[in-house]
Amino acid sequence: MVLYYIRNSMDYKIKRSARSFNLRISINSQAQVIVSAPKIMPEFLIRKYVEGQQAWIESNLAKVKKNQVSIQNDELYIFDKKYQVILNNQADKIGVVASGEKILVNNLAPKSSGKIQKQIEEFLKKTAHRYLATRTALLAKKMGVTYKNLALRQQASRWGSCSSRGNLNFNWRLVHYKPEIIDYVIIHELAHLIELNHSKKFWEIVKKYDSQYLLHKGELRKRRYN
Repeated sequence: MVLYYIRNSMDYKIKRSARSFNLRISINSQAQVIVSAPKIMPEFLIRKYVEGQQAWIESNLAKVKKNQVSIQNDELYIFDKKYQVILNNQADKIGVVASGEKILVNNLAPKSSGKIQKQIEEFLKKTAHRYLATRTALLAKKMGVTYKNLALRQQASRWGSCSSRGNLNFNWRLVHYKPEIIDYVIIHELAHLIELNHSKKFWEIVKKYDSQYLLHKGELRKRRYN
């Protein structure tokens, strides 16, 4: 038997069971307060117990609701296009896919917020790697340069780097930016294969392959995606 109560603007459900010997309060992933109670316990005692636990309920209810907002109503940008993150628990397969203007997170329970964020991050990394690998190869051919390895990083203050051995590193969070800005970063690092410095000659190379590099450089600094 389930009873519904509203007290001090707080909704809660009472679930009675012959197997319950003590009162217990829980909050599910839909932000519902559930009170498990013995079958014969008077309602006024249950109400008094809930009132005594109000601080705990409000604190934990706020945490659950915060997670719901950050996951279910979250937005993210991929190549400067805004997507709405949607939980899709009815899908046949587990994973993250882009569909129209939505990012569908398939078959992951709302309560596993950490797992959902990890899945989304892995999806973004794979998307970034596919794009950067393809685009870097094309731009390298256009610029007449060769590189050894390409890897993704999450550097705190750098979007890319080029080693003296010809290895390229890119920040995977470039996936949030529009293609023109990503091209600027790629061209910047490929130009270091010719000039491993920031001399006048270096910037002339960058300008040759990105005539709007100053604009793109400024946009990259001004616009930040977390």
